[in-house]
Amino acid sequence: MMKNNKKKIAVGVAIVVAIVAWSLFKPAPAEAAEINAYGSLNYRMGNDEDVNGKSVLKAEDNGSSIGVDISEELVDGISGFAKIELGVDTDDTGSNPFDSKLAYAGLDMGPLGKVSAGRQNSVFKKVTATTDVFPEYGNKAVQKLFSRDSHTVVYSTELGGLTFDSLAKVDGSTGKSGADVLESTVSFDMGSLTLVAGMSDDKVNNVDHRGLGATYNLSEATTVAFNHTIKETAANLETKANEVAVTHVIGDTTVALGYGEIKDGTAYTTVGATKSITDSFSLYAGYEMQDKIAGSKDISSMSAGIKLTF
Repeated sequence: MMKNNKKKIAVGVAIVVAIVAWSLFKPAPAEAAEINAYGSLNYRMGNDEDVNGKSVLKAEDNGSSIGVDISEELVDGISGFAKIELGVDTDDTGSNPFDSKLAYAGLDMGPLGKVSAGRQNSVFKKVTATTDVFPEYGNKAVQKLFSRDSHTVVYSTELGGLTFDSLAKVDGSTGKSGADVLESTVSFDMGSLTLVAGMSDDKVNNVDHRGLGATYNLSEATTVAFNHTIKETAANLETKANEVAVTHVIGDTTVALGYGEIKDGTAYTTVGATKSITDSFSLYAGYEMQDKIAGSKDISSMSAGIKLTF
């Protein structure tokens, strides 16, 4: 009986604490949370060759998604924010039309920075994303651990014109204590030129990624982007890669040309174009050639699609 009473008391205390916390932080009617919904419908017709060079023509979803951004002022100078984003499979493959992409919540503490936890983008993505400018293909040579993952905590802050981003993944399923992955980047925006450097350390598998990226605006219409990434394994084996991409805007059309090469591996040549019909509706097309190493067959791919955003 005593044990049950202790449980009841503990539950009661928890309820009281929750009520007090809600009373302190609940917004007044005029300060209700700001909620913004967004999404995209992206569908393409592709003619892609497989590893044997066989051409496959297919109409399919190309990354449709839907999401919600939430922000709310908690106290003076501190705001809460959250994001929930789901991939929408318009093909309904396997009767599972939704896939978790991003789901996190955090605090914006003004000059003290931002901290968030949940399923989030890799901060090393700031390096690799410099050349991710194509509507369909491209950005395949870069060396990276992941694009987004769960069980992550991210902290971002600015100091002296520099932006620092750090990520720690604590999975708990590897049997090892502490962080499973550590990532850090530092970036500097000088207007027409943006520089970023970063690292990604997979402590479980002893694999390191390092990289540098740059974006330079030659003019209002033309931008050149570059990144250099390195993957190093526990056996001291290095995989190096370079990518460069150029975009040029002609009226309502953006044309992109890119080249990426993995040292002693595949080289990728990519061409793409996106035409904006309205602010939310666009048409796109792309072509990619993969130049394989000796003994493997070169392959090519081409596609065209439509994208509607809101």
